[in-house]
Amino acid sequence: MLTRLLVSLTAALCLTGSLTAADTSVTKSLNDNIRKQAREESTGWEGLFDAYLDMTDPPMEIGDRFNQTTVWTGMKDWKAVSDWASANASVAEALKVAADKVIIGLPYGAKNVDARFQEAGLVADVRLEAEGEVVIAFPYLKAFRAFSTWTAAELYRRIEAGEFDEGFDAAVANARVLRHLCDRQMLDEKSEAMMLLSEAMSVMRDAMYTSVDRVPAEVYRRIATKELPFLKISDTERLKRLALPEGDRLVVDAVLQEVFMDNGAPDPDRLAEVFGQIQSQGSPLTRFGASKRWKRIAEIHGSLEASQEKLTDVYDDWWRRWKIKPYDPIQSLPSEFSRLNEVRYAIVAESIADMKSLFHARNQLVVEINGTIVGCGLCGYRVEFGKWPGDREKAYARYIPKRFDFDPFDKGYGRLLFDFLGSRKEAVETDYGRIFVSNCVVYARGDDKEDSNFRESSLDGMTGDMIVWPPLRALARAQDLID
Repeated sequence: MLTRLLVSLTAALCLTGSLTAADTSVTKSLNDNIRKQAREESTGWEGLFDAYLDMTDPPMEIGDRFNQTTVWTGMKDWKAVSDWASANASVAEALKVAADKVIIGLPYGAKNVDARFQEAGLVADVRLEAEGEVVIAFPYLKAFRAFSTWTAAELYRRIEAGEFDEGFDAAVANARVLRHLCDRQMLDEKSEAMMLLSEAMSVMRDAMYTSVDRVPAEVYRRIATKELPFLKISDTERLKRLALPEGDRLVVDAVLQEVFMDNGAPDPDRLAEVFGQIQSQGSPLTRFGASKRWKRIAEIHGSLEASQEKLTDVYDDWWRRWKIKPYDPIQSLPSEFSRLNEVRYAIVAESIADMKSLFHARNQLVVEINGTIVGCGLCGYRVEFGKWPGDREKAYARYIPKRFDFDPFDKGYGRLLFDFLGSRKEAVETDYGRIFVSNCVVYARGDDKEDSNFRESSLDGMTGDMIVWPPLRALARAQDLID
């Protein structure tokens, strides 16, 4: 998935061969930021990529039909998937080593990595080709999709073999690596990393639920109290250390400098060429009209300095909102992005994507992590006492760090919602269809901030509630709704 920023930027920069300096400046700034975070020996990317190149091919292509969320012991071709996991058991050590590093640290710019990684597409690609095309893409993310898929297979394989610590250790290491990936500087990277980590948490819950009585209580206790709360050292239940991406801002600033003249006024011809192409993507016949529109906009567009100030205002506003509590009254005020004059600052408005979706993605990730910790604690209680707790308070003392029982969708900053059904079954409308749940139900309120009594649930919480326990995907398989 490419954001509007990257799609627009790539389209714009493909039109010129004059951006070498801007391209170099952006890449240098991105890599300087990496060097400020950690020394080279404290980065994990190179060991991970070596491990990826050493991996044997999976039994099928990793994609929509085969990924970490489709892996389980009852899947078609499970034997082949299990054998693939076993054949690549050394990946676990690579993940463990990278998990203990400070950052991923992959440098930006394809030429800034070894040739063997370039050939395999393991790059954060920023380059100017001979014909003037600037490419901005992140094909290296395929390695992290492969690691996550392998981890799901390894977790199930190890549980099947009774090697519970080894299975969950691999899952935790992969989760910690993905948490590092969430700190990358570009919106596309961060968005995919957050999605992969959310999915990884759901996979752990699936495995715990389907194997609950086989795994020793001590394994659940260790994962819930000593591992998952420290995916990143000093992270809290609200993921306060997770930062907004800043790389996109640098790239947009380079675009601004490209379409303005030395006197600070927009270049009508250049503006029409670049943004006329952007707006006519997929409809070439509209190119002429779009170009004329941008020439007219150039007559009234703000100066380069004013446009850069507006870009700064937009990002500073997002940063303030990102750092304060989600239901602070300031959050209800119109954002700098929403208040942009779409004509006077059309370049800024057309070049950047609204970060609002990232705020929701953070809330979803918080629910996934905290819900997995709570679910893990419930499993530990069940194994020790032979039954699900009728009240989660019973599981706090030994199995659940209470501060991680937190619902980011609750305006009162309270706990996840809990209901005990016992043997009674209740129907829930889900993304998989109607599912029947029983025993302990743990859920977040969802994006509407209301408690819908878990009668409707979606995977991302955009509609209804967001049930994290019992894991709905595992129930959907058991109830023959999905394969």
